[in-house]
Amino acid sequence: MTATPVTAAPVGLAVFDMDGTLLPGTTACQQIARAAGDPELIDRLERDYRAGLIDSTRFAELALESWARAGTDLYRRAFDACPKIGGVTETLAALRARSVTTCLITMAPREFAECFTGFDHVFASTYPTDILDPEDKPRVVRDLQQRLGLDAARTIAFGDSDSDVPLFETLTRTVAVNATANLVPLAAHRYDGDDLRAALGLVDDGARGAVGGTLHGVPEPQP
Repeated sequence: MTATPVTAAPVGLAVFDMDGTLLPGTTACQQIARAAGDPELIDRLERDYRAGLIDSTRFAELALESWARAGTDLYRRAFDACPKIGGVTETLAALRARSVTTCLITMAPREFAECFTGFDHVFASTYPTDILDPEDKPRVVRDLQQRLGLDAARTIAFGDSDSDVPLFETLTRTVAVNATANLVPLAAHRYDGDDLRAALGLVDDGARGAVGGTLHGVPEPQP
């Protein structure tokens, strides 16, 4: 007798990291500092942070002091100029069409993260006093799951590095996107490339089309 294929539960919640995942090879803070005219700022602050010379609050205070001189449109200018993975808008639209709740969680400044439109929820840091850390990610996701009446089996997540480890340890439907080596063993899937639609297809059965591996409801990436 032929075994019946196991079908994954329909996705109800899709969680995305930002730095390194939606922003390949860079972070929001690096891009904000670049737009503010001091591209080396974040490297300096990160060295001092790793050396124990400043804490996360002081890191944020020093960053804000530098950025305050760059004008009120700094975050938008940084966002518009920075590299982004392809297919974000189309991926979010396809998930929304299937009533999947989408969530962006990042330790980066809220003013930058909220430049991404199309997410149902955005959780980010409010510099300098309310800064998210990696352990906050699974807490935020658990709270959302409870509010939506979902469990881990209906949650998918996309990340790239250390900040995603705590979340990936709590979920089974995960994709390491252009990821660092330490995250890959924790992920159910690995995607290296420049189109979020292809990463979605790895973990979401509902996004896969029946013909040629294209994504149902998601415009196929062009070569």
